[in-house]
Amino acid sequence: MYNPATQTCCQGKIIDDKTKIVPCGESCYDPSTQSCCKGQVYDGLMWGECKGICFNREKQVCCEGYPVNGSRCLSTCHGVQYNPDTQSCCNGKILDGRYWGACGEECYDKMTQSCCNNKTFEGPNWKECGNTCYDSEKQFCSQGKVYEGKGAQFCGGATFDPTTHSCCKGVIYEGFGYQPCGDVCYHPKTQSCCQEQVFEGLGYQPCGDSCYNPKTESCCQKQVFEGTGFQKCGDTCYNPKTQTCCRGKVLEGKTDCKY
Repeated sequence: MYNPATQTCCQGKIIDDKTKIVPCGESCYDPSTQSCCKGQVYDGLMWGECKGICFNREKQVCCEGYPVNGSRCLSTCHGVQYNPDTQSCCNGKILDGRYWGACGEECYDKMTQSCCNNKTFEGPNWKECGNTCYDSEKQFCSQGKVYEGKGAQFCGGATFDPTTHSCCKGVIYEGFGYQPCGDVCYHPKTQSCCQEQVFEGLGYQPCGDSCYNPKTESCCQKQVFEGTGFQKCGDTCYNPKTQTCCRGKVLEGKTDCKY
């Protein structure tokens, strides 16, 4: 006979301390030091069930119904676990290396190959151009067509090197930096664009319907005068260095204006 208040009966055996031993399947176990999983006794308290499978929670994790060694779940590739730090999943296949990608029905190495229009090319610099592909290290794309030459550009009906030439209004010019000026082009380092006209030299400014160079000319009353310093005198202009303005009239020479 046993006392159910202080004892327990486990698998036909009387246990004096009922708090220490409990049934587990066809066995008995101590829940303070052991685990019971699916009727099996395991030493330790960290055992659990993962979709019908017993696993050690100190050394494994339950990932999508499968116990996996380690402290975190790995990615899956069509139901198969893989390590994304060292492997890739491509078109249902696990490949060594992190940088594999899908290209159509194939796989390519993103570090050494390119994928363009679902085709694999050797080299990492292939790009799409219209309905075809080109190597941007050796060719360039303009208006959907491929041309030979790295970094070249299209201008009118020809190609040019933008580091040594300019394209302006469909015309190629030798030298960098040509810009439009009306119907023509000019080089802003040596020329001026004023009133849609090109002038040799820098600094030309508008004066009425024309332009003038303030270093050698004057703009007065919307008219251009040779020489600097011209000023208004009545309805006209005069040069105070060689002329006199007297009551709105220009007098030749430097003289006093008598009233």
